Amino acid sequence: MLQTIREHTQGWVAGVIISLIILSFALWGIHSYFTGGGANNVVAKVNGTEIYKEQLAVAYERMRRQAQFQYGANAPKDDTVLKKRALQALIDIETLKQASNSQGFLISDQQIDAYLQGMPEFQVNGKFSVDKFQQELAATMLSTGDFLEAIKVSLLIDQPKLGIVLTSFAMPDETNYTISLVNQEREVDYLTIPFQQFANQNIAIKPEEIKAYYDQHKNDFMTPEQVSVNYIQVTLNDLSTTINPTDNALKNFYNENLNSYVKTVNGVQPKVQSYDDVKDKVREAYVRQRAEEKLAELRDKLADMTYEHPDTLQYAAQNLNFPIQTTEMFTKDKGGKDISQYKKIRDVAFSNDVLTMQNNSDVIQLNPETMVVLHINKHAASTLLPLDSVSKQIEAKLQTVAQEKATETAANDMLTKLKAGTTPDQVASSLNIQWNKTGFLGRYATKVDNAILDLAFQLPNPANVGGKSMFGVTRVPTGFAIVAVHSVQDGKITDQKQYQVFAEQVQNSQGLLEYELYKQSIIKSAKVTVMGQ
Repeated sequence: MLQTIREHTQGWVAGVIISLIILSFALWGIHSYFTGGGANNVVAKVNGTEIYKEQLAVAYERMRRQAQFQYGANAPKDDTVLKKRALQALIDIETLKQASNSQGFLISDQQIDAYLQGMPEFQVNGKFSVDKFQQELAATMLSTGDFLEAIKVSLLIDQPKLGIVLTSFAMPDETNYTISLVNQEREVDYLTIPFQQFANQNIAIKPEEIKAYYDQHKNDFMTPEQVSVNYIQVTLNDLSTTINPTDNALKNFYNENLNSYVKTVNGVQPKVQSYDDVKDKVREAYVRQRAEEKLAELRDKLADMTYEHPDTLQYAAQNLNFPIQTTEMFTKDKGGKDISQYKKIRDVAFSNDVLTMQNNSDVIQLNPETMVVLHINKHAASTLLPLDSVSKQIEAKLQTVAQEKATETAANDMLTKLKAGTTPDQVASSLNIQWNKTGFLGRYATKVDNAILDLAFQLPNPANVGGKSMFGVTRVPTGFAIVAVHSVQDGKITDQKQYQVFAEQVQNSQGLLEYELYKQSIIKSAKVTVMGQ
């Protein structure tokens, strides 16, 4: 069986394992995981094996960076939650590793080496590339030794998983039952009561209702915080206009870069183009090179000057001979037509160091040819709009809510009548609405709104309640819908190849479920002590 498992690790399981290594071990801090720490720094014990503060710190930091990369400004801010997740991940890895070792699973150096060389992530033209390996590894912040150990632990932990998944099986009755559910079709009718049905009703909103809504939702009526910034901007194009090379300088540059001006004649013989023929190109290349050098030099000077004089841009502007420009007012979410249109600028402008501490920003590289330094010019705090200015807006909102409530009430009243025995046609005629007859729909049908389809497959099977049609109410974008299910047809597959594919999917699903139960059992049975708890 182990040989079969090894063979499968070269196929579809490979993607699972590489994801585990890169995304899990790199995230949780594999380096510190294996190096450990001092006895006084223990944060948890797993069956007597200690986990140290250093491990947790590295695991937390990698998790925090991953969250920032993945979610940006929406990344979780609660350090406590991230630290708990990081510690739990370390505990899970240690527990599963111990379980694999206790069950006699082993990973040899040859397996690790063979697996590493077979990873497509590190191959160039079908062969393992050391350069590609080092390039990809640098992004994970792991050393070569750490990564190889990560492969070993990952393969070790995955041995029981593969054994369970690859030996799992599904009985024909289980496969048939799953097919009957997944491919099931339901005979569905529905009608929609639109919100517009009650739009013409004169729903009076009392002043005290408006005031109460205003008091309860003040955050909705705050003006956004705004700032305006002063800034120094240096661009490659601006620097290029200040460079006026002499003809001798251009000729020297041409002679130093003759290979750049070689032209193939008649498709065979290369020939160096004369200076006069390429003078414009020479000047363009010369100016750009000198401008890039000057831009790099100015970046360092600008960074030093604005850091040494953090409360003003005047010093840098005067010494470097650049004007101080000013933006219009902008919010963190919406910029103007100037440099505030860039999210990077807005994020820095509203940062604690620039907005609250009133310091110059670091040099911001907008693109390879543009750099900017900011300083706050004006700041308008968020303020509450007066009730008088938003009362009409609140009144319209409350009227919409009332119309939606009236629509929902009408739908529920109709549902009550249907359940009491009133015929569908009688119910529909009371509001002059027609039923939409869709016929039989599968679980993945697209001809009706998802909310209608979801409800249709949640309602009981009429065959189980005496054959009576089943009804329900759900909200849809335009109003509320009443859904009727009249009958159900079990799903079937007649093609033997399709049936076999489905059977394998059921088998794999059961295997993964069995492994998850195994994993939970192992983790639950481990003796885990978290210090301070």
